[in-house]
Amino acid sequence: MKKRIVALGQWGQKHWLQLIIIMSILMMVFLFLVLFSWLFGYWSNALRGTHFELMSCWSGVTAVIGGIATVVGLGKACWTKYGYDSRFNSARYTMPTAPQNTSTAANNAEKTKG
Repeated sequence: MKKRIVALGQWGQKHWLQLIIIMSILMMVFLFLVLFSWLFGYWSNALRGTHFELMSCWSGVTAVIGGIATVVGLGKACWTKYGYDSRFNSARYTMPTAPQNTSTAANNAEKTKG
């Protein structure tokens, strides 16, 4: 079980950008569904008289827009880090290489135990 968890962690370190993009897309889909439900409630109140509380609709729309802005900001920060790492830490037109982990005495002792 420990090896599987370690392998999953190593896979996550290798594919961190893809994981962030997938999670951001899922979060954006959820936020847009919530946004559309509140907007539907607002328009349904106006057109059909369904008596949704309008303050709830507007506060929900505001919260969802804040969430979308947060996701976009996090995505931009990750993309900027990726761009700087690619630009300044590798030769031009070559893929950046993953740094090799250096073995320490603690790592060697743990490997001999298990």
